[in-house]
Amino acid sequence: LNRGYIAAFPGVHQSALLLTLVRGALAAGFLLPPTILMGGTLPLLVRWFTGEQEGSGTAISALYAVNTLGATAGVALAGFVLIPRAGLLATIFTAVILNFTLAIVAVVLTRQPNNPATSQPRNPATPPTRISPKLLLLASALMGLAAIADEVFWSRILVLHLGSSVYAYSLMLFSFLIGIGIGSGIVERYVARLESADVAKVLGAIELALAAVLALQIHLFAHFADLLVASVNPWIAIGVTSPFPALLTATLIALLIPTALMGAAFPLTVRLYEISAIENETRSVGNVYLVNTIGSITGSLLAGFALIRLVGSQNGLFLMACINLAIGAWFRVTQASSLRPRPPGAQAGSLRYTKEALLAAVIVAGAFAFAKPDQVILSAGLFTEQRAPILLFREDVTATVTLRKLGPDYLSLELNGVNVAGTSGELMGTQKLQGHIPLLLHPNPQRVLHIGFGSGGTAWAVSRHPVSNITIAEISPEVLQVSGSRLTSVNHGVLHDPRVHVEINDGRNFVLGTRDKFDVILSDSIHPRYAGNGSLYTRDYFEICRRHLTGAGVMSMWLPMYSLTPRNYLQIVRAFRDVFPNTTIWSVPNTPNSFTIVIGRMEDGPLPLDRVARNWSPAVAQDLAGIGMNKPADLLMALMLGPSEVARITHNIPPHVDDLPSVEYESGRLIDRDLVWYQTFNLLAHNMTPLRNAFSGADPATLDAAQRKRDEITFAHLKFIHDFVQREYVSNRP
Repeated sequence: LNRGYIAAFPGVHQSALLLTLVRGALAAGFLLPPTILMGGTLPLLVRWFTGEQEGSGTAISALYAVNTLGATAGVALAGFVLIPRAGLLATIFTAVILNFTLAIVAVVLTRQPNNPATSQPRNPATPPTRISPKLLLLASALMGLAAIADEVFWSRILVLHLGSSVYAYSLMLFSFLIGIGIGSGIVERYVARLESADVAKVLGAIELALAAVLALQIHLFAHFADLLVASVNPWIAIGVTSPFPALLTATLIALLIPTALMGAAFPLTVRLYEISAIENETRSVGNVYLVNTIGSITGSLLAGFALIRLVGSQNGLFLMACINLAIGAWFRVTQASSLRPRPPGAQAGSLRYTKEALLAAVIVAGAFAFAKPDQVILSAGLFTEQRAPILLFREDVTATVTLRKLGPDYLSLELNGVNVAGTSGELMGTQKLQGHIPLLLHPNPQRVLHIGFGSGGTAWAVSRHPVSNITIAEISPEVLQVSGSRLTSVNHGVLHDPRVHVEINDGRNFVLGTRDKFDVILSDSIHPRYAGNGSLYTRDYFEICRRHLTGAGVMSMWLPMYSLTPRNYLQIVRAFRDVFPNTTIWSVPNTPNSFTIVIGRMEDGPLPLDRVARNWSPAVAQDLAGIGMNKPADLLMALMLGPSEVARITHNIPPHVDDLPSVEYESGRLIDRDLVWYQTFNLLAHNMTPLRNAFSGADPATLDAAQRKRDEITFAHLKFIHDFVQREYVSNRP
């Protein structure tokens, strides 16, 4: 996959559409063979277990229910047990072993003399129907489209309420699948006994109910934060302190009814098609399953790439409710009435059915009329608890983007509720140092790669140096747009600098695909605990970056201490040190802050202060004066750990690697974000390097004076953090 992507990248990376198509084609080539085989199993199972025509409807719904509940167990096992404890490869091999076991079982069963999988003639008692099989397949495709589009919208909504962690996505998928399994299981005992008119009637009622529930759900999401709080108390009362049971409870309350209705609809659709088409039951399952899956694929692409941007998640849910409403009305009013023989002189159609469809339409319309704009997202606790004014809100293909005012002079730019940039003092100082330190340490930096634009403070710092090219890899166009227009006090319009070249791409895939080499790489990614970001903090990623550095290259990494366990922090540093043995850790001394900058140099030897002085131009001096660094010697106070100290504190820590993404799974469980900040900062403070061992090109008196001042500032910050944690996490905690 990597080789194919690398080969194609130079010809397509300038076009977001072409790049997406290439990625889609590569993913399809990799995933289609196994998923085609997966898709073939349900029709074959139905064919195997269907002994008599009368039992086929029951077999379909029962197997679909059990299969879906098995998928639910797979989500729980993989997401909460196997991946966190054994890793990705071991999880895949577990599935491989299960499949081989099933293959052996199947071979053994085929040797049994009484195989029930025999072709049965179509039951002559089944009444003929007037439903067009083609229209029925179209309805099945639309049901699949609406269901998966709903799942996309729910994911975008709930990630703001539950937090952007790997567990949040596992909980959402678990809830989605268990609802579908329960719904299909409930309908299992009735479906085989229904005639075509009854199936159409029940199916229509389910779709109408689904439309109404989806519309009302918009208003449930507006109070989802209260639901989360209410879900916590019963679990705490029985001694359960993990957040996951409460999160699952609230998610199930929100999703169980609509997903159960979706789950009930599929077996009923199969049953109706089975008694409408002139094929055997296996062909019926295959046809309905095929078009339903095609609809699901369409719904995923339509919702994820178009509707979220065009209408937003909330209106997208209303739109899907309208699709379910139309399908329900068609089944309930048109088909159920036409399929059941009516007495002579009776009116065509059913007034009662029409009233039901109108009632569902009124509920959908009323819910839409009384809904506030984007209330499903803006009601999330992270927006309401701080009561910070939201200056900007946009739903983009890659993320939900918000700009909030958290203080008189503090703006916070957030993706999916996660802060990625802002104007606070600690952020500003960190951005400046991450941009300046690597370039000050490099002998002649010309080509710079900056991963993650954020508010642009780091890119602006880089632009203060006489470099020839600045490549910015940013995954979200919205971040560039918002920062370029609303955070110019930080980035000073650096995007208009002729040396700046922007790549809309995630950092890892850009570094993987590009053939360029860089003197300096600045990895300024989102917090590693959030879903999908851990891959930018693994040894595998750092090795890719090293291959794109020139001989004297320097790489820097933004690494937070908050919401990251000390062990996970050290795992990331160990992974970085494995690739860059000459690793140092820095922190901004001008204010207590929860961020560090980890820098790796390809060169050996101590840090060259004389080179720092040569690169300390008037433009650099002017920018660093904003954080109290007026001369090269002031930079000494920012160094916390040198290579020897980094090696000492990480020597018995396993590195963070792609196969075992422990950071996302271990730190993803954290609730108290600042307690671990104190623990990690305390570890660093008590292992600080003697500056005489770290720098060359400076007189001993200067180094000793800087060390005394650094130690004084660091331990003052440590006391401040300790007192803060005591106040917030001990004294005020019941």
